[in-house]
Amino acid sequence: MMADSSWSEAKRARVAAARVRRRIIFNDDSHDLAQADANTPEGFLGHRIAPLVGTQVDTISWSVLCGQFDAPAYDSKVQPIYGDAHGGPMHYWPHVTTNVKSLARAGHCPLKLVVDFAHEHGMEAFASVRMNDVHDSFMGPNAMTVWKLTHQELLVDTRDTLPEFELYTTAQDFSHRAVHDRKLEIIAEICDRYDVDGFELDYIRHPVLFSRRLRGEPCTPDEIEIVTSLMQEIRGLTDAAAMRRGRPLLIAVRVPDTFGRCFDNGMDVRAWLEHDLTDIIIAGGGYSPWRLPAATWVAAARPHGVPVYPCANVGWGPPLPVARGLAANWYRAGADGLYFWNLATPFEFMTGDELIATRRRCYACLYEVGDPEALRGKDKQFGVGDAADAPGGVLPYYAHISSPRPLPLQSKRGPLRTGVIGRVPLLVGDNVARTPPTQATLTVGFDDPAWREALIVRLNGHELTLGTGGTDGELTLDALGTLRSGRNFVEFAAHHGPMPESTVRITTLALTVSYEA
Repeated sequence: MMADSSWSEAKRARVAAARVRRRIIFNDDSHDLAQADANTPEGFLGHRIAPLVGTQVDTISWSVLCGQFDAPAYDSKVQPIYGDAHGGPMHYWPHVTTNVKSLARAGHCPLKLVVDFAHEHGMEAFASVRMNDVHDSFMGPNAMTVWKLTHQELLVDTRDTLPEFELYTTAQDFSHRAVHDRKLEIIAEICDRYDVDGFELDYIRHPVLFSRRLRGEPCTPDEIEIVTSLMQEIRGLTDAAAMRRGRPLLIAVRVPDTFGRCFDNGMDVRAWLEHDLTDIIIAGGGYSPWRLPAATWVAAARPHGVPVYPCANVGWGPPLPVARGLAANWYRAGADGLYFWNLATPFEFMTGDELIATRRRCYACLYEVGDPEALRGKDKQFGVGDAADAPGGVLPYYAHISSPRPLPLQSKRGPLRTGVIGRVPLLVGDNVARTPPTQATLTVGFDDPAWREALIVRLNGHELTLGTGGTDGELTLDALGTLRSGRNFVEFAAHHGPMPESTVRITTLALTVSYEA
């Protein structure tokens, strides 16, 4: 009876800890260790982590498997660290191995430094575990660990691989028990040796767990059960560790954009919720953030007391209005906060003034987007997946985990020439009735300048008038009078009368909302 009572108390403490609001979860891929001066605590922490003090970051999720190559970036005793795991010096991030060893010899294991720093400054520290990293498939010579080279039978079967899945040809196949054991021993070691507050299980790095996915086939029920069983084992490890140390140890999962995409890739997240296998959901890979169904995630997770943090994958350094727009949309959907992935990537190799200026620009959003009220009355940009999103759109090898984008817009017969081209939804998280903007500009990009005079754009059924600016392949339109909060609809049509001989595709769409006079 006493044991049952203690277990119930431990679970209640874990549920309470999960519900504590985190304004921003910041993921760091451990590139900090690649700096030449990261052989001291000050040098290691100073590049990315120390500058987080004073921001709205409440949780640092630090990659314990070196950001690119599935080898420990801390003083592991169960697996060889980065570099050693590869059988010798690495051509990529060459300083990591010596820096980890130098820090460890001085009693400053990098993971312990992150944990202690976070706690000292009132933040949490999560150990981020990449579930199947495959950077070794494209990072050049010596990228694959000795373990992978000597256990080729545990990797995915690459026969009949579709072109869009070629990135994943070095993935481990989770149908093999030895693959699970590699992850479990890392998690068990960290449970025993480090005072982390939780784990982030990152299924987006990388989202192929079974061989059949390389052929574009959805995972089978048996394969889905394999992943669920692994989640149960991980929960057993973390709960047992929490009982030993007398405080909770949380599990966060970073998963594909929708429940359907998760299921196809072997992750029955609904079952994880029902069976208490996750405490926090990080929704999406961040490759199609404007289309992420955040409200669906919130509706499914909230009855289980599980908070939802949509992923902003913004390694290209987001303009502040874009970060505000994403945050406003997600808060409107009920999200508990934001998760940032790759935010530090633009300045990872920089030094001096260039580093300071670029980091300041990239981190600017961390001072305000964690507070919904702080966003009210601030300029924002909203999009549908292109103009206000990462350049270039969703890469083909992340399409299978991402929400489909509505652009470029074309019919089943190909790009249209006349009549109604189509319409797309545009979400606006701001309450424009409560706080009216002073200006709202819709920018439409298209691929054929000959169509500049032939396009009609309607917002919520009202034809928009041409504003100032724009280029031959772009229209800027006044949207102030017809804009509304929540779901808007943008319709594209062609003028009646003489038409260009060519076809046209609508390629980008962005809404800029301004509040300043």
